[in-house]
Amino acid sequence: MQSALAKRNQRLHGVGMSQQNTTSPRTFISYSWSSPMHEAWVLSLASRLREDGVDVILDKWDLKPGHDSIKFMEGMVTDPTVMKVIMVCDRVYAEKADARAGGVGTESQIISPGIYASSTQDKFAAILTEADENGKAYLPAYYRGRIYFDFRSGDAFEDSYEQLLRWLVDRPQHVKPKLGAIPEAILSATPTAIGTQSRERRAEEAIRQGTANAAAYVREYGDALLPELKNLTPALASGEAADEKVLAAVEAMRPYARQFVELAAVTARYGHDARVWDAVLSVLEQVGRLMWRDSDLRSWHSHQFDAFKVVGHDLFVSIVAVALDEERFDLASTILGRSWLVCVTEGANRQSTSDFTVFNQHIESLEHRNQRLKLNRISVHADIVHDAHRKGAVPSFESVMQADFVIFLRSLGQSTQSRWYPFPLVYATDRFSPFPVFARSESEVYFAQLAPVLGVPDLAEFKRRLVDADLSRRASQMFDHNGLAVKYLANADFLGSRA
Repeated sequence: MQSALAKRNQRLHGVGMSQQNTTSPRTFISYSWSSPMHEAWVLSLASRLREDGVDVILDKWDLKPGHDSIKFMEGMVTDPTVMKVIMVCDRVYAEKADARAGGVGTESQIISPGIYASSTQDKFAAILTEADENGKAYLPAYYRGRIYFDFRSGDAFEDSYEQLLRWLVDRPQHVKPKLGAIPEAILSATPTAIGTQSRERRAEEAIRQGTANAAAYVREYGDALLPELKNLTPALASGEAADEKVLAAVEAMRPYARQFVELAAVTARYGHDARVWDAVLSVLEQVGRLMWRDSDLRSWHSHQFDAFKVVGHDLFVSIVAVALDEERFDLASTILGRSWLVCVTEGANRQSTSDFTVFNQHIESLEHRNQRLKLNRISVHADIVHDAHRKGAVPSFESVMQADFVIFLRSLGQSTQSRWYPFPLVYATDRFSPFPVFARSESEVYFAQLAPVLGVPDLAEFKRRLVDADLSRRASQMFDHNGLAVKYLANADFLGSRA
């Protein structure tokens, strides 16, 4: 059977120990002759350390008759080949060290400067063998506040001994890992939206608890959100590349957008009061107004509001996405059927409100960026949405594409003020599997729940829409004629195929 000593050495030194520097560390033990029992304890400790490969120097072994005891002590403390010095501290040792009395006092005068020298602090360590009636350690004044090895408990002796031995042979139990690279996800992460955090949490808690004033808390959150976003409006000047500042502003707004979507997700999951969802959409409407200049603003840059157009679109699609993920088709239908008071209207005889397509705006600064940097991207905006919804984001990019596809299909069947161009679906041009809501719509019952979101009365009407010649032509020409497999994404051949 393997001995306890062999097992401990195996833990200490590891399998590859023979390939490392195994020179026995020279160690001097400083102690007081407090009692014969204490001396015997020190002698036993020193003997065991030598058995475990530590070259212990002890006065009983190495201070010969006729030797100068002071020079011996000085040599042990100052000799660079003596790598470690152990101070065995009991009441007598601490008293003599503080009084600078006897051999211990002499050693203390030599040891104390070394302890305070930053280059040699790791050379000295105390062993505690005794404490006063209050449990306070007997340590020299110059060593108080420093780490020591506690040998007061006989039951814990083996653990204390192993810790001491590890320190002597420089084999710590906990090795500092190799310094790696900072994760890219951390470097690229946007900061937390501190300015609105407390109000968002209060609104979220009220929604979870179903309190009567949850909608009011959501509106209070919106009141705090708007000025935070306005403060991030990029300052643009004529003649400069505006796209860099627009993208920087978008990144600065990201934590606020993420926070708002999380609140919408909580509402979709826990909110059963229609007033709460209406409050969420009212906040979204206020954010949407930032996509255009305020009517009082007389001087502005043509790209000054592009960052809000990016964020506004992302918020709209993301909120539809979380509603679909939670199968809250009632909420998704509400957001797509709502009239939005967001765009400043100028002149007479023009509608004041817009349909959902108002959140899908062409953004010139992103087009200029594509040309300026020769990126040759089909849609820089699609890349921005993709990067904002990487793994772990809420909602996922898969959910965002699904929501965008649903919104696109709804826009085909109704008279909208402008077309909904589903640019995030450039990432789905080589996809031939249906999105989840359409895969589940093989069930007639499930499709009947989804139908109001798509703006159709029944499955037959939706299938007619999917085979419409205009849709086929538009889908084939989309994304620089890469095309979009609408019928496959919508699971057209299997919709309603079972009850």
